[in-house]
Amino acid sequence: MSHVAQSDCEAIRPGLIGQPANTVSSLAFVAAAVPLARAGRRPGAGAWRAVAAAAALEGIGSVGYHGPGGRVAKAVHDAGLVALVASLAAALGRDPDATVPGRALGLGAAAAVLHALSRTGGPLCSCHTRLQGHAVFHVLAAAALASAPPR
Repeated sequence: MSHVAQSDCEAIRPGLIGQPANTVSSLAFVAAAVPLARAGRRPGAGAWRAVAAAAALEGIGSVGYHGPGGRVAKAVHDAGLVALVASLAAALGRDPDATVPGRALGLGAAAAVLHALSRTGGPLCSCHTRLQGHAVFHVLAAAALASAPPR
């Protein structure tokens, strides 16, 4: 059976951690949950706590997805991603102070471009290097999330 993360460029290694760079970088989403949860403390901004929980779930799911892989890990990863998108949209819609800062938009755009270009077979894919495009995508996307809520 093939590893569920084979389209994310990094070579799949034998053992518990199939894609080490992509696995470790997934923890950026867990780290991003901290400032998101802090943003949820502001009056009227409680929806950001759901974004924080979804970011943490996505990070944990992504660790499983890029680490051991498997159907359960893929399901948690995908559920986290759906929860993250939905909760972010809700937070932006409910928070009266919400305007997405330019830095969040820039980081998010850079993450999206890098994600597209660094997929398996893409022009920036180099499956045996230590620095993986998909790993950098994780960090950029998490930074975009962390910088999204109003301060």
